[in-house]
Amino acid sequence: MRIITDETDIGSLTKQELFYLYNGMDCLITYQLRDILLPKVEEEAVAPYEYEMAMLPVAMDMMLRGMKIDHRAMQLLLEELYAKKQKYAAFLDELAMVLLDQGVNHQSDKQLKVLFYDVLGITPIKKRDGNAWKVTTNREALEKIEKENAKGRVFATLVLALRDIDKQTSVLTAERDADGRLRTSFNVAGTETWRWSSSASPAYSGINFQNVNERLRRVFVPDDGYVLYYADLDQAESRVVAYLSSDDNYINACESGDLHTYVTQMVWPDLEWTGDAGEDRELAERNYLRGFSRRDLCKRAGHGTNYGLQAASLSRHLQIKVREASRFQLQYYGGAVKYEELGRWHEQDRDGGFDKLIEEGSVVGVAPGKGEKDKRLVYIEGNFPGIRKWHDTVAAELEMEGKLTNPFGFTRKFWGRSSDSATLRSAIAFLPQSTVGILTSIGLYRIWKELPEVQLLANIHDAALGQIPEKKIDKLAPLVIDCMMNPLDIGGKLMTIPSSLEVGMNWGHVVRDEETRDVIDNPNGLDGWKES
Repeated sequence: MRIITDETDIGSLTKQELFYLYNGMDCLITYQLRDILLPKVEEEAVAPYEYEMAMLPVAMDMMLRGMKIDHRAMQLLLEELYAKKQKYAAFLDELAMVLLDQGVNHQSDKQLKVLFYDVLGITPIKKRDGNAWKVTTNREALEKIEKENAKGRVFATLVLALRDIDKQTSVLTAERDADGRLRTSFNVAGTETWRWSSSASPAYSGINFQNVNERLRRVFVPDDGYVLYYADLDQAESRVVAYLSSDDNYINACESGDLHTYVTQMVWPDLEWTGDAGEDRELAERNYLRGFSRRDLCKRAGHGTNYGLQAASLSRHLQIKVREASRFQLQYYGGAVKYEELGRWHEQDRDGGFDKLIEEGSVVGVAPGKGEKDKRLVYIEGNFPGIRKWHDTVAAELEMEGKLTNPFGFTRKFWGRSSDSATLRSAIAFLPQSTVGILTSIGLYRIWKELPEVQLLANIHDAALGQIPEKKIDKLAPLVIDCMMNPLDIGGKLMTIPSSLEVGMNWGHVVRDEETRDVIDNPNGLDGWKES
């Protein structure tokens, strides 16, 4: 080891030694500045700073370790993707030749604008770029064309498929380190919600582990003698919303074991529920509306409603009618609606349950006389009124303070206009998302600190990915689960989010037949852990 002092001749240092010197000075000066700057930091920023500092060694441990790759599985998947790309690109060129007398590059924004907007005559789709609106063929635009325009549907589908393949192959062909492993960087302070972000490694190799899709995860495998584990927080954000809103009905729904079926039963109480969990879930999953089951609708619409989406936005998001989104939200967390509007919706859909809303709601106002406008309102309590009241509380605090503090005491300032709906939705989402992000990190920290035999590999949003010695899985798995479950007082109520644990010999999931539950693909993938 060479020690460099003030007396060292800098000209005698090698290029590599100069890099080491620069890095060391960077760390030392930053450390010296810490004692000068820390007293000047606002008190509310001290706890987040200390939290982030505590997480650095956990992140560094995972970054240095990286993940092992099944190179044979990776090569087979690459060959499959390249074959699909060749097939889809040839089909796209064949179709384009009819209209353009030439092929089209699926990555060329210029060529795609000509195809979709000039030749096919589709109304140009624009996105905001700074203070201006510019015509685009980004993913959102192509998905809109795919859903709404028959002329452009097949072209949009092919371009989206080709771009997805490019994204997948970029993961599989990412530079690996000399030992053949893929690595990533974790930024413990990379988001405004205290969730970690991920990117390529400091050596410019590797990938963002948090964006690896389910199919690609199968090429990631444990080291010899280990088995992968995936410890996930169950319905975490919904639970935090329940306790933040202090809505006992929603808390009970979250603690029921199957939140979305529970919500389905409350929104549609007149269905033939049996009380048997399996039979009730089967009933909830039957097709109901435009390809959605009632359970699907409750899951997606519930999440959007929890985070402040209004009926019009929810209808666009789910591709359902505004009246259907409105009915869900009125049943979900209540509100006020015009009497005549409910009547009109009932006329449009007599089986939609709108007449029942009128019957069960409280009508305020008197019936109009002849020629008078109907000014009556119907107030509906809803099943989870606490969520709406919590939204109002957040809006008031945002208006008064311009900042919010989560249950850990971490504060975020919001610089957008408090009256802007996007700012309000961001504020509403901040509280549960930051709470879950910190709880996940605490779980990872405990695993790292308390279980030296258990290795961490990645922070995947609300889950810990790692590996356990195969021969000690029954001993260590319950301890991993315990580390992930950390009680938190929210408004005087103690919340503990349960954790589930899956284990397997690759990061992808086992695929089962929906009816028979027989394994039909990826038999070595992640599956629910059961003590042997």
